[in-house]
Amino acid sequence: MNIIPAIDLQNKKCVRLFQGELDKITIYNENPIEQAKIFENEGCKKLHIIDLDAAINKSEKNKEAIISIKKNVSMNIQLGGGIRSYEQIKFWFDNDIDNLIIGSMAFLDPELMLKAINEFPNKIIIAVDDKNNKLMISGWLKEAGINIQDIFKHYEKEKIKGYIFTDINRDGTLLGLDMRKIKNFINKTKHQVIIGGGLKGIVDIKNLYSLKNNNINGVVVGKSYYTGTIKLKEAIELGKNA
Repeated sequence: MNIIPAIDLQNKKCVRLFQGELDKITIYNENPIEQAKIFENEGCKKLHIIDLDAAINKSEKNKEAIISIKKNVSMNIQLGGGIRSYEQIKFWFDNDIDNLIIGSMAFLDPELMLKAINEFPNKIIIAVDDKNNKLMISGWLKEAGINIQDIFKHYEKEKIKGYIFTDINRDGTLLGLDMRKIKNFINKTKHQVIIGGGLKGIVDIKNLYSLKNNNINGVVVGKSYYTGTIKLKEAIELGKNA
């Protein structure tokens, strides 16, 4: 299981939100390249980047910062936030981003999404953003209007990299992972799943391992790292011994 540190970008700075709300924002590092190098030095192999400006305002102000991060570290990068067209998907893969996280487009235009999946097999991660058991899109601001279980009808048989399941109610709260909800989701898919939203400390990592489910590909570490409730090296070492 990968320990995947997070960089949320707003105005080219590393920030964290509380439950995805833009009026509850904290800046943790004004230099995202420096932060990415810190994660690499800690031993992380993958990096989770969300472009908040692109997700909320369709802004491209973070493009250069993201490309610079990729050029300055050897970690695999999974990028999400505002990727809602075929042209954007091609742009990021042409710039060597390893995996793209796509939510809104996957549910608003599944036909185009399937075209992209077929052209870039095993590289696209479908974002499943859960708020009160409802699927959210458009930077977590709107309901998708479909049942979370319907996702599997669209993508379970396709050549996707997997899913990223985020519990919005717990994101940025340090409340700990909702293991019941996670278990319910991963048991319904054959694909790899990355877990996000609410991680507090090393106990959460142990709880994920206790599920003994090989579908769990990784867990996103965000606020818990920035506030010091978890140490990346300890979490990575736990995986080596699990």
